[in-house]
Amino acid sequence: MRLAIFGATGGIGRHVLAQAIAAGHEVAVLVRDPGKLTSVAADVRVVSGDITRREDVAAAISGCEAVISALGPTADAGQVGVFREWAHHLVACMQATGPPRLVLLSGAAVDVPGERKAVSDRIASMAVRLLAKHVVAAKQAEFDVVHGSLLDWIAARPPRVVDGPATGRIAAGLDLRLGPRSRISQPDLATFLLRQTTDDTWLRRAPFVTS
Repeated sequence: MRLAIFGATGGIGRHVLAQAIAAGHEVAVLVRDPGKLTSVAADVRVVSGDITRREDVAAAISGCEAVISALGPTADAGQVGVFREWAHHLVACMQATGPPRLVLLSGAAVDVPGERKAVSDRIASMAVRLLAKHVVAAKQAEFDVVHGSLLDWIAARPPRVVDGPATGRIAAGLDLRLGPRSRISQPDLATFLLRQTTDDTWLRRAPFVTS
């Protein structure tokens, strides 16, 4: 499969990229600094650019069959606008000429219209929003744009993501009870994201994903 991966140099994205290459997929990535991908440059199509430029986003997804975004914002307040703009660019490009399938890395604190979170989950979301309000706000803005699109999207909402080894234990669901100890490793989350490029189980839904 021909995939476009955004956020390929980040903690989760690098695992998505490695697993995609290992699985034999043809991969395109958009990065500001191609030097960060010299070790895999021969295996991927590297587009140098920025997610806030629509023409760069369009170049990255050109000819691809699915898109995976593993982008994560910083704690800066300006990221809210950046992620809203990026999402608009991506949706516009995909709806115009790109692939219909978008797999989006979101977060457990992101709210989905119409859902009724358990009390414990609402409390946890409130705590995360207080501690990382700009990060959550940026991912919420991104999700809201994608949710309102016509794309075949899937948004994964993990709790705490840790830099640990793959365990093979992956649970996904809309009614999962997440607690203070809920977590998933970066490689396990990457595996889940990659699977969603061909799995319709969670089409146009946003499951919580944990181990």
